[in-house]
Amino acid sequence: MEHSKGRRQRLIVVSVALLALLGIVIVALAWEQVRQILGQADWRLVSFTLLFTAVSYGCLGYGFAVTSKLFGIRMSQRDLFEIGFVSFALNHLVAFGGAAGYSLRVLLIKRRRQSIRDVLVASLFHSTFNNLMLLTLFPIGLVYLFLSYPLARGEATSVATAVALLFLLVLLAAVVIFVKPLRVVVLHGLRKAAYKITRRNIEAQAKELNRTLERGINALKERPLVLVLLMGLVVADWASCVAVLELCFDALGDPLSPGVLLTGFAIGVALGLLSMVPGGLGVQEASMATVYTLLGVPLEQATLAAILFRVIYYFIPFLISLGFYWRLLRGNKVTPELYLSSSGADS
Repeated sequence: MEHSKGRRQRLIVVSVALLALLGIVIVALAWEQVRQILGQADWRLVSFTLLFTAVSYGCLGYGFAVTSKLFGIRMSQRDLFEIGFVSFALNHLVAFGGAAGYSLRVLLIKRRRQSIRDVLVASLFHSTFNNLMLLTLFPIGLVYLFLSYPLARGEATSVATAVALLFLLVLLAAVVIFVKPLRVVVLHGLRKAAYKITRRNIEAQAKELNRTLERGINALKERPLVLVLLMGLVVADWASCVAVLELCFDALGDPLSPGVLLTGFAIGVALGLLSMVPGGLGVQEASMATVYTLLGVPLEQATLAAILFRVIYYFIPFLISLGFYWRLLRGNKVTPELYLSSSGADS
């Protein structure tokens, strides 16, 4: 038993190390380009981008901690915040459908003997809640592009279709989370699909998932101020992220109007997330540069600003997050005192 437990612990440590190493490799491959861009930037403005980046990641980490407590994860606020921070830093850099960040959270929280199901549900809830604003900004950005730049008939049809589908996606995501009857129907459909594909009956897991999600929703209803807090953190996170991009443009040339800035940001980040490229590397920068150029921004400034945004908002937080891994990997249990303090904080 002890030997098996030791093997699992070593496997977790190795897995976390490999995920971190993957991020380091990505940074190293782009280092020459990074060095050139940083040499052209106005460092007085770059220092402010670091401040807003810290605010954004702080909101993400604290939001994950609050959501985790809501779903019954009994850990210290500091551990949850740091796990949220390192997982978001990794996921932003090597995101592939969110798998990297989710996997890291499961690995780190499992060491503390918490339910993997609760971790996944809390992560799903927080990510969906956090991405609702981006999914709302993306169609708005497409409409702005449609109204500001003359598109061919086929392009206009594609834009209109994308806008309609994304609005439906936003609505569906919100309804599935907060409306129990529809959530039950969706989970039932997923259970049937899983059985057809794998021949495994996951009805018990689906019911438990629904109960866990329902527990979190009920907790939000009982504590509406927590919902207000989460909404405030989401707004502050995305506002800070947009501010980082705006300052990147300022550091390399003229500032942008709010409409142009939000349009390029929403489309670039969304297409990066939807791409099959880890972290949207290259896809996000190319999309931003293209959209901003269409809207009248000089191509060189648009390209350099998109790359500088990648460096400051993605690379630097990941490098900082490496300093948190050692302490997080040492934690592997929940003490009775921690359980009592967590329960008291949740009441």
